[in-house]
Amino acid sequence: MTRRRSPRVLWLLLSATFGALPTWAETPACNQARAIVEEVKRSWENGPVAHAAVLGRLSMARDLCPALGDAWKYSYCSAQALGDSKRAGIYRDRALFNGVTQLECGGVAVAPAPLPSVVRSKYALLVGIGKFADPEIPQLRFAAKDARDLRTLLVDPRYGNFPPDHVVVLTDEEATRANILKALNKLSLEAGEDDMVLLFFSSHGSPRKDGAGLQGIGYILTHDSTRAEVYLNALEFSDLSQKVSMIRSRRKVTLLDTCYSGQSATAGSKMLTLEGFGVEASTAKLFLSGEGSYVITSSRENEVSFESDALRNGYFTHYLIEALSTGSEPPTIQQVFSQLNREVKAAVARDKGAAQNPRMLPEDGKGDLRIGVIPQEVQR
Repeated sequence: MTRRRSPRVLWLLLSATFGALPTWAETPACNQARAIVEEVKRSWENGPVAHAAVLGRLSMARDLCPALGDAWKYSYCSAQALGDSKRAGIYRDRALFNGVTQLECGGVAVAPAPLPSVVRSKYALLVGIGKFADPEIPQLRFAAKDARDLRTLLVDPRYGNFPPDHVVVLTDEEATRANILKALNKLSLEAGEDDMVLLFFSSHGSPRKDGAGLQGIGYILTHDSTRAEVYLNALEFSDLSQKVSMIRSRRKVTLLDTCYSGQSATAGSKMLTLEGFGVEASTAKLFLSGEGSYVITSSRENEVSFESDALRNGYFTHYLIEALSTGSEPPTIQQVFSQLNREVKAAVARDKGAAQNPRMLPEDGKGDLRIGVIPQEVQR
């Protein structure tokens, strides 16, 4: 049986993502955690800092109030100072997820460890869902094919250079909520800091809309999602992004070919009503976890994502594959995005008379990650 999150936990995840904690979070436990963090802050300001002891104190603060971003931030600072890059990476990602924007302690910026100089291995999880168990959810014609076609590109030694046994594809009936979470958990156990991870989701999405229940948390629909109880059996964007951020790999690319959804289909689009639009930047940013981390969405928040009968793919996936297979050497993520954005925009405008503009975050990142790089284990 899949463990479901209680409404209280969902409220906590949402609050950690979008700002202020709800009033029930002003508990004695959270107040005690804040007192511990204030004590740690003073030690960083006045120095010297006994980092091992600080980590012990902050462990209690994190347990008392897991959504307290500063507890994770100061844990990151002390782990970094101790040279514990593995724990520092985990603490950094949790701090960012819980709203921390400056990784600075005691007025001193703690520089993150540089990205590993090589990519040891590469992993991918590709999810494409066009068939849904609930007959009230409209089918998508090419979502499963999108995932399979992307796999073909990724395992091709000319373009992708992913070890075939490191690429997991879940489509239609296989792509249940439980199976996707199991695959993510396996990734978190297997992929190391010096590996690259690529995640791809092609499905319907549901909106984050105030007044829509449970504070309007957004979802990706899985095969076993039901329209009536989407909060029980779909993937919450906030929960999914947290799990992605906990994958240790310093190089991560998340590709979201989804739209927010409502109740009735629009021909050829990955939304369920005219109210549904693309993934908001604030939601997409949840998947970022530091340098080397990128997220590309198939459209902007006021647009929808289309499939093409002629291309037999979503426009986003078709031109993504085309961009990844361009050039004599693996293109950078910025080069991929520039071509993808240009081609999708032109094709959808021509074929559908509509706007679809993919978005990459961070917009000001270096963009020099190369998805097709040959990993070290293949070079041997």
